[in-house]
Amino acid sequence: MRETYRNRVMNMFASPGISLSAIEASGTKIKTLEYGELIDFQSGCWAAVLGHNRPEIVETIKENVGLLLHTHHFFDTEHPGALVEEITSAANLKSSYMGSFLSSGSEAVSLAVMLAELITGKHKKLSLSISYLGASPSLRIPRKADEWLDLDIVECLNCTKNSSCSACAKFSSVNFSQMAAFVFEPGNSGGLVLCPPEKLITFLAEEIRNSGGFVVVNEVTTGFGRTGKWFGFQHYGIFDSEASSPDFIAMGKGLGNGYPISGVLVRSNLAKKIEATGFRYVQSHSNDPLGCIISKKVVEIMKNENLVEHGNEMGVYFRSKLSEISRKTGGIIEIRGRGMMNVAVLGKSYNAKETFKALIDKGFFTGYSEIHNFIQFYSPITIEKEDLDALCYSIELILQSNQAIDGD
Repeated sequence: MRETYRNRVMNMFASPGISLSAIEASGTKIKTLEYGELIDFQSGCWAAVLGHNRPEIVETIKENVGLLLHTHHFFDTEHPGALVEEITSAANLKSSYMGSFLSSGSEAVSLAVMLAELITGKHKKLSLSISYLGASPSLRIPRKADEWLDLDIVECLNCTKNSSCSACAKFSSVNFSQMAAFVFEPGNSGGLVLCPPEKLITFLAEEIRNSGGFVVVNEVTTGFGRTGKWFGFQHYGIFDSEASSPDFIAMGKGLGNGYPISGVLVRSNLAKKIEATGFRYVQSHSNDPLGCIISKKVVEIMKNENLVEHGNEMGVYFRSKLSEISRKTGGIIEIRGRGMMNVAVLGKSYNAKETFKALIDKGFFTGYSEIHNFIQFYSPITIEKEDLDALCYSIELILQSNQAIDGD
């Protein structure tokens, strides 16, 4: 990138301290100016679940961009409804849903919360302290205590008690009757991959609903095959019936495979109640036809090629390979994951940032956390074993060398 252009960009994120200039991308690979071709184990920004520039999606854009790109919200098209139907059918959702499509994941979560508040007349929400819900002021951590109760559930993650959560003192002071909704993010945790136990989620969902509140699931990151199921909430049996399905499902990222579209699915009976109130919500890109057309193609590809199942299979294989590396080197002390949403926590004598850089040198782009000292893997769910084998071979070499130790 020419320096005159680089100096025009305002960056508001932490940088790894190396220059990475993207030139083009295809499938699981991204070509860079500095390092040549890298295998992308971040799916762009966790969004390109089918890989970059999938030919069928590119062709869909070419075919439709000259027909209907954007419309005023007064105009009807078939595309939003067709997308709701495609998602509901492909993901085998147990309840009937209506939906609306927007631009960003944060907005989708925010709208779902707003609708829960509208129906209940309540304005306090329950969430988990480990949950990332969005970048907007009302959703980002730390959330306002007068609007949110963020339960600290770190101790619950490895709870081995046989007793019900209702017997735990942690929840004795929670006034569920105040809550409009339980806003549940099923496992991404801002990239930490902390998956709440089923017993806890069952308890919280039942308590909220018995008190007149709703369940909002934030599937912006965990949806569309990322966790080895169509949606992250499908790992929890409490939601596996028509009567107990989530009331609101917020979607983003994988929905458009990198194209900027998000959405909210609302149980049909609730959607009709919302419409009857006269509630109005409009933004410039509500139900844009092109975004809906692209997303429908994404869902079709995933369904026709059984990619959710493939991603789950590759995730199981990948974690088994990481376990082998852990046994051989001692460099990995914890492996957390579902599907192709994984982290490998390094031992104290290893440095996550230096490991990340060493992997770049070997042709792999991953994520990392200096604070939590882990390497993060959110590859496209189309990834194949040969790429996983190559990555694991390089990780093992790096951990056996001094490249990952204390920045040496």
